[in-house]
Amino acid sequence: MELELFKFIYVSLENFLFSQFFTSTGDSMVFKYPEVMTVREFEDFIRKCEKIIDQICFVEPKYDGSNITVIDGTFYTRNLNPLSKHFQELLQKALGKDLKKLIELSKEYQVFFELGGYLNSPAGYKNCWSSDADYVIFDLVKGSQFVNPEKAKEIVEAYGLKFVDIKKMNVRDILENWQRMLNDYKVFEGFVIKIPTPSECIKITRHNYVLAKFKHEYLGEKTIVVKKEPKSISKKDFELPELEQSEVFGAINKAHLELGSDIFDKKKAMPKIFEYVRQEAEKHGRKVPSASKIYRYYLKYLERIKEKK
Repeated sequence: MELELFKFIYVSLENFLFSQFFTSTGDSMVFKYPEVMTVREFEDFIRKCEKIIDQICFVEPKYDGSNITVIDGTFYTRNLNPLSKHFQELLQKALGKDLKKLIELSKEYQVFFELGGYLNSPAGYKNCWSSDADYVIFDLVKGSQFVNPEKAKEIVEAYGLKFVDIKKMNVRDILENWQRMLNDYKVFEGFVIKIPTPSECIKITRHNYVLAKFKHEYLGEKTIVVKKEPKSISKKDFELPELEQSEVFGAINKAHLELGSDIFDKKKAMPKIFEYVRQEAEKHGRKVPSASKIYRYYLKYLERIKEKK
C-alpha cells in the first residue's frame, strides 16, 4: 500500500514539474524541448545528483541542423514559432513521401527531429548528412514524458522513418573518456547522452530524462566559471568564456527559422540574432561575443546559404 502511494506521489510530482515545459498554441499543448546541458553544466548537476554517475545512459550523435517539432500535424521551431516558408520547403524536400508518415506519427506522439542536410548545417558539420535536405528523429514525447529511446526507435522505424543511432554506456565511463569518444563522432557536432532521471533528482531536472551534450569545441576548455567571485581575486581572473561558435551559429539559425528570407536583410536580422545570442550566452554561463564578431558569423552564415543554393 505504501509503495503504491509512493509511486502515485512520484508520478504526480513528475507530471506537475514536467508540465511546466508545455506551451499552449491554439488547441494543442506543445512541449518545448528542454535545454541540453554542456559538459560543465552536467558536472555541476552531478554534484547535486550523485546517484546519476553510475547509471546506464543512451548515447547518440549530435546532428548539425535545426531542432523542429511536430504535433497533430503542425510544425514548430525550437522556440515554438511557426516555420517560415523557406524551412517549410526544406522540410518537404527532406521528407518527401515520408512527410505523410511523420504527420501520422505526430497524431500519437509529439515528435522531435533535426532538419538538416548540406543546405542547413549551421555549425558547418554538413558531412553528417547525405543529401541537400535531410532529417533524423531523435525523441518522442507522450503525455508528459519522454519515451524511452529504444522504444522510440522501435516505434519510429515501424513507421518507416529515420531515428538516430543509439547505444548504451555507463555515465562514469563517458565522463572519463568523452574527449576520446569524440573521435567516433568526427562528422558530427559531437554526441548527446540521455539518462533516466533518478526519483530523488526529479525536482532538479523537472523531466524524466537528463540531457547533456559533448561537443568538439569543448575540448581544451580551461577557464573555470564561478558564480560568485571572491573579492580578493580580480574580476579578470574569472572572466566568463565566450559563447562557442556553434552556439552562435545555432542562434543565427533560430533567427533564420523565424525570419525566413528576411535573414538576408541585416536591419531585420541583426536585432533578432543579437537577442538569440544573448539568450544562449545567459543559458550557458558564457560571455556574449562582440557585435563585430557576431556580425562576421552572420556574414559567414549567409555565405554558406548562398553556396548551397
